[in-house]
Amino acid sequence: MRKERFVVPVVALFLLLGAALANLYYLHSELGKFYRLVIDEEVARIRSVVEGTIAAGGDPVEALSVYLEKSKLLKGVTFSLEGREVIVPGSQISKDYYKVTLSVKPFTFNLYIDASYLKELNKHILLASLFLIFFSLLSVSLLLWYMREFYKEKIALELEKKEKERLSTINLVIHSLLHEVKNRLNAFRLLLYRLEKTGDASYIEKLKGEVALLSRYIEETADLRRPLKLNRAPVRIDSLLREIAEKFKDLAEANGVKIELSVEPAELLADRDRLYSLFSDLLKNAIEALSSYRGERIVKITGRSFRDVYRVEVADSAGSLPKDAFKLFSSSKKGGFGLGLFNARRIALAHNGSLSARVEKGWTVFRVELPLR
Repeated sequence: MRKERFVVPVVALFLLLGAALANLYYLHSELGKFYRLVIDEEVARIRSVVEGTIAAGGDPVEALSVYLEKSKLLKGVTFSLEGREVIVPGSQISKDYYKVTLSVKPFTFNLYIDASYLKELNKHILLASLFLIFFSLLSVSLLLWYMREFYKEKIALELEKKEKERLSTINLVIHSLLHEVKNRLNAFRLLLYRLEKTGDASYIEKLKGEVALLSRYIEETADLRRPLKLNRAPVRIDSLLREIAEKFKDLAEANGVKIELSVEPAELLADRDRLYSLFSDLLKNAIEALSSYRGERIVKITGRSFRDVYRVEVADSAGSLPKDAFKLFSSSKKGGFGLGLFNARRIALAHNGSLSARVEKGWTVFRVELPLR
């Protein structure tokens, strides 16, 4: 739906509001003129009564008193006598009445005419105008809110569609690449078979294990939307973290990085290989982040039990966090694919845990929380 479909009703609503307010203003103006004409006619009748009474030699004050009793508009009359203002009998004097000065020699009268009808009409016109303005603003607000929600949903759907198309394209490319890698792994297995006949069996077993892990990783990475399958078993998380720290000791020393390890013993029911991959990625990323850092290069690995979870934090002193760190195929490293942290979070979530990242007091901190047994 185009924006014009919303703009036209808004403009039409404001035009109708303008026309309605113009009509109300015209009605107010015409009623004012009409009531002014009524007052002028009332004043003319009073003048005629006073002048006729004076011409006949009668008392104009008495005549006005009688007129007051009959008139619906005239409510009070005063006149000046020897510097004093005298109120005609039967008069009701109020500041709310419309005051008109009438001069008929030798008298000057102040006439107090009831204008409550006009004021009441003006009040109703004002209320009607305010109601129209309020109703129009409310209608426009609702329409704008609807437009906002409509376009918000539309933009979200467009982004979702583009993201699905992007993932579908990338998934197709990755699938093709992984197919080729699997072919190479088959050749690698054949070589291992030949080495088994002549080489050291202990190293060959290790190579077989690495190949098996790599094959499993590739099988599940071939479709990133597929849920991870976990082989849960009791895992000493503290021992696992020490093993990973030892594995990356040489890489850390080569980059001038010091690894500080402080972990409490605990046992989890988890997939050991998955956790090994998760924490290996975090430690490897931390060391790589410090490789070009000019300050002190330290990685701290801490593990503590908190209530019903075991919390592991991998913190590096670089104090920087890439934008969209966990987003698939988003990487700040040259030649990176943006799969490491994405898969790390997948592993944490598959264990009913969590993985988060923050920068705190100059440290980049990745926190993993996993449920205790």
